[in-house]
Amino acid sequence: MSLRSFRFDPSLTREFIAFGGSLYAGGARRVPPFRREIIRQLSPDFYFYQRAGNDHRRFLAYRAGRVAGRIAAMVNAEIRDGDRLPVGLVGFYECVDDDGVAAELLEAAREWLRTEHGVRRIRGPMNFDFWHGYRFLTKGFDREPYYGEPDNPAYYPEQFELGGFAPLRAWNSIEINGREKLEALIAPWRKRHELLLERGYRFVPATRLDLRKEWPALHGLIDRSFDGFPDYTPIPFTEFKALLSGVGFALAADVSGFVYDQAGRAVSFGVIFRDLAGAVRAMNGRITPLGALRFLSRLRKRRRFNFFAAGSLPEEEARGTGVGRAGFFAMIDESLRRGYSDFIFAQMPKDQPIQAFFRRLKIEPQREYTLYEREA
Repeated sequence: MSLRSFRFDPSLTREFIAFGGSLYAGGARRVPPFRREIIRQLSPDFYFYQRAGNDHRRFLAYRAGRVAGRIAAMVNAEIRDGDRLPVGLVGFYECVDDDGVAAELLEAAREWLRTEHGVRRIRGPMNFDFWHGYRFLTKGFDREPYYGEPDNPAYYPEQFELGGFAPLRAWNSIEINGREKLEALIAPWRKRHELLLERGYRFVPATRLDLRKEWPALHGLIDRSFDGFPDYTPIPFTEFKALLSGVGFALAADVSGFVYDQAGRAVSFGVIFRDLAGAVRAMNGRITPLGALRFLSRLRKRRRFNFFAAGSLPEEEARGTGVGRAGFFAMIDESLRRGYSDFIFAQMPKDQPIQAFFRRLKIEPQREYTLYEREA
């Protein structure tokens, strides 16, 4: 076996990208990422590579002359440990089911991070930051995947653990099918919603907004809402727009939106996506005329929705208005009114307070995701 390391070498980058597709060839459940998005993220002009203090190195492993694995070692200058020292990251990980190949890749990444940047801790999988791909799926491999879900072979977590990594944080997803449980879930927040309406708060769906004009407000609101979240880092507005443009086709604008306070200030938001896993799978990672036809042919075959993200301004939370719960009620209540009753509440931290409401209804998580860490 041999290893090659590089940064932007065009030929090796093509091999790096191609292996991510060939490894999953024929996988019936796979929802492949769009190839052009991967190319964008690995191109020299991607925003991550322009920021002072950021660095990366890519590695390809070869077995019998063919690519058998890949990994990228990264330093994001804004992700630091408790002593304010940079934390190393490993991402874009793909590997055959061979623990020896995995060990060589992980060790090469560790050695580069330790010797070139002196990091003391390494986390992964994480592609650059909180905003792009991170975490492994660790439970729920038998479930139908949804668009945007971490997707990996079941042996990846074990390869990381054999490489010295241990679980750092965990998230889960909960799927609910049917009106009855959704109505029971939101029932405790109905009065809070009514109270805020009486106080002059407004719950405005995205269909009533010029979203392109609202993007700066949403960018700022998300930035403030997630400030302090583990490993959260802000991204430039240009990259935020690029990410939104890439998923805008899936936005359920009729049930996503903002909450405005009495002064007309956006204080909370919620984002729900239509789960287009089947339609995106049909495109096989490529945006072509044929792929578009396949996408459209499957677009209406599944009416499952993904409650993707929500947040509120910290000062609003500190006031105890309950705007987050009221906004959650408004979104699910409007969804039920429109006949949407199949939901995935996606990638929630296990220690998030809303988990208690699912437990109250005896609804157990069906999927789990894990971020790992090891000493360098």
